[in-house]
Amino acid sequence: MITNVHGDCPFYPLSFFMKRFTIVRYQRIVYCTGLYLAIFIWLGSAPSVIAQRSFKMPNETGAIAQERPSGNSIGVITTTGDTVFIAAGSNLNITTNAGAAWNIIGRSDGLYKGSPVAITHHKSVLYVTTAYDSSLAIEPTYGVSGGISISKDFGNTWSHIAQPTDTGTIRGPVVRTDARTSQPIVLNLVRDVMRRQTGFLTDSIYVVTIKSAIDNITFDIAVNDSSIWLAAFAGGLRRARIALDGTIGYFTPMPLPPDSLLEIKADRDYDFSIDPLEHYNHRVFSVISARDGIWCGSAGGINFSSDFGQTWKRYTSDQHHISGNFVTALAEQFYTESGSLHRVIWAGTNRALSSAEESGVSFTTDSGATWQTSLRGYFVNNITFDGKTVYVATSDGLFRSSNLGQSWERFITIIDQTSGDRIFTSEFTTIGVTPKSGTHTIFAGTYDGLGISTDDGVTWTIPRAYAKPGQKGNPSSYAYPNPFSPKYGITRFQFDKDDLSSDDRVTLSIYDFSMTPVVTLVKNAPIDQTIFWNGRNQKDQRVANGTYIYIIEAGKKKFHGKVTVRK
Repeated sequence: MITNVHGDCPFYPLSFFMKRFTIVRYQRIVYCTGLYLAIFIWLGSAPSVIAQRSFKMPNETGAIAQERPSGNSIGVITTTGDTVFIAAGSNLNITTNAGAAWNIIGRSDGLYKGSPVAITHHKSVLYVTTAYDSSLAIEPTYGVSGGISISKDFGNTWSHIAQPTDTGTIRGPVVRTDARTSQPIVLNLVRDVMRRQTGFLTDSIYVVTIKSAIDNITFDIAVNDSSIWLAAFAGGLRRARIALDGTIGYFTPMPLPPDSLLEIKADRDYDFSIDPLEHYNHRVFSVISARDGIWCGSAGGINFSSDFGQTWKRYTSDQHHISGNFVTALAEQFYTESGSLHRVIWAGTNRALSSAEESGVSFTTDSGATWQTSLRGYFVNNITFDGKTVYVATSDGLFRSSNLGQSWERFITIIDQTSGDRIFTSEFTTIGVTPKSGTHTIFAGTYDGLGISTDDGVTWTIPRAYAKPGQKGNPSSYAYPNPFSPKYGITRFQFDKDDLSSDDRVTLSIYDFSMTPVVTLVKNAPIDQTIFWNGRNQKDQRVANGTYIYIIEAGKKKFHGKVTVRK
């Protein structure tokens, strides 16, 4: 279902915003020693320009494919042709038939531990970066990179590269301020790590050594014939060369302009450090290998190099009219119109620190010479395309535009046309579209499930992941998540439907511990209907914290269990 919304004029200069992942919050993240807090986030990786090739599915090789993805928290979606790669839970999920069957790859298959953060492939080689939480707290605190998992045989076997960290022998101390405690911290500088590959005159360019995978998460990855590029936040932008035999070389920190400069060249002498604590532009979140060169997005703007890192130009909100300097996504669009091929670079340009900035999308049709903005006020997580149509996943809705951002349509509701299940969050983490024979399939990712539409958003299916009740040691009925907070979501119910027919009906009621009725969620409803509870009683009042009892009557079966509410 779609509604029309007013589009922002794409030709206005920028303003600004911001949201969930503030730069201030990022300041709390550790760089060198891994001593403090991190935010465990899954920003979508923009699709790179890569050769088209479909990956084989288990059902194509005789194995049994899964009917649904492995999780309901969708972190990143990458598409190529009719192949879709999705991070769901802690697994890589692959489908080539619009979600009818899934190949699920996890740690037991060779993927490194953690959840996939960035997914891409070049020709027939698949690259997946992962991250995990090293703390024991309920909320993730210490985000650790799992490095890069690589498969050269369509996911059947995997090799692993640890997250790049720094070594070096020429060191010197530098003092920075701990954003959390305001206390000085002493870091190490090194200047010899770049000499092998960057070409920059390194006598005056030092690197703050990153010796830990903590807070050194690779949020995006781009691969071309000669190089691999990592957008590694605390680790900055790094590049490794690919030899003719496929061997991957050393990941070198790449110099980007410090916050005080808009351009650097390898043959010039500079005096600055590659230091994510000192320079927002050295905190990198997105990277693509485009037709004209390498584009990478940081907390300090958009960077572009047409000569593989020997020269960098930086585009900022105050100098080049992008909407904001916090660049969470980059994507390259191609479309044909009036017989001509057009190319556009799009960026999710969100508010960093300045109140003069605003979240939205920024785009250029002339390789950065001029910029236009649109969808201002929305924090952008991911961007993708089908021809000229642009799709944008934001923290407050899913949008599309068929006229380069002059107007936008908003997908307002995602409800499964069969089960009645729905996605309860307005935050879309990622979006993928697979063009096919004039039609396409939309994959919309959220923390509350995956929406799939084969008719351009008119109807949806939600292939929700759950453990099948009554099998493999699972209880015959349960609620998930449990406990749950009505402030942030709902809980859903599952029960064993074996031996029940499609004509059977179901009634589910909630009681408090004295068995006083609280609410009847469904009464004589279809057996396949999705049943959920929002933590409210029959009078639509939010119930008190505590444990409640549910009773399910389905056909001739009866189930009961407990569900806990925590505000």
